[in-house]
Parts: sequence; C-alpha cells; structure tokens
Amino acid sequence: MTITIQVPSIILPTVAPLGTETEAIDDLVEHTSLEFLVENLQEKTIHILATEAVAFGVPGNLLCWVELSPYPSTIFAGPPGVGYWSAIGGGGGVLVPLTPIIEVATGVNLTAHTINIAWNIHSRYARLVIQTPVAAALPWAFWGVQAIFEGRT
Repeated sequence: MTITIQVPSIILPTVAPLGTETEAIDDLVEHTSLEFLVENLQEKTIHILATEAVAFGVPGNLLCWVELSPYPSTIFAGPPGVGYWSAIGGGGGVLVPLTPIIEVATGVNLTAHTINIAWNIHSRYARLVIQTPVAAALPWAFWGVQAIFEGRT
C-alpha cells in the first residue's frame, strides 16, 4: 500500500504567487480561504502561521474554524456562507461557530503563533475561516496570517 502526502497548498491568502504573502486580519470581517476538495483525503490538517504586526496596541483575538460542505460555494447564488457550509462542531456559514479555536494576542511585535487544525470528518469540500471579533487597534496592530493545507490519500 502506497501512502501519498498531498503537496501542501497555500489556502490563505487566496492569492499567493510568491508563496510568502500573508493576509492582514483585524477588521471584524470573516476571511474565508480558498475552498478545496477533501473528498478522498485522510488525516487532513491546516497549518496556520499568525504573526502579530504591532506598532501600537494589541490586535484582537484571532478566531479560526474549518467549514465543510458537500457542494462548492460557486453553485449557490448569494454571498459566501450561503448554502450548505457548516463549521466542525456546529455553527458556521454566516454565524461564528460555538467553539472556534481562539488565539490570544500578546501585543508584542513579530510574535509568531502556530495553529494546527486537524480533522477526520468526511465531506467533499472544506475551507478555513478566520476573523477577529473586535477591531482593536487598526491600523497599528493586526495579524499577518498564512494558512497551508495538507492531507494524505
């Protein structure tokens, strides 16, 4: 039996031609990753590197969760989150789930936080959603986030 590890793929920011880009997060908006096919993968993991960019103040806490769906969002009219997307553990779509992963900021510039989200629930599609519930100190403090997905067949 051959085990194949999927080549890790950057899913956030949604456009990362150099592979070093990050997405700035601290603005009360849900930042939704690229959605990706996970139907035939096992041991699925999203690796998040969140770095605090602080000139003054503290960025708001970072909330992270994975949403699953049997269908890609492109087949539904309306904003992302409409249709069949739901978070692992409940909630999701247009609602923050009941139990997101919460990363607490330190307020120290360039402090790096690593978050790993692994799951075994089966679905066709997955995506990562990240937000801060409070715009604490924009534009002087925010998170620079990059997320990478991997799994095995």
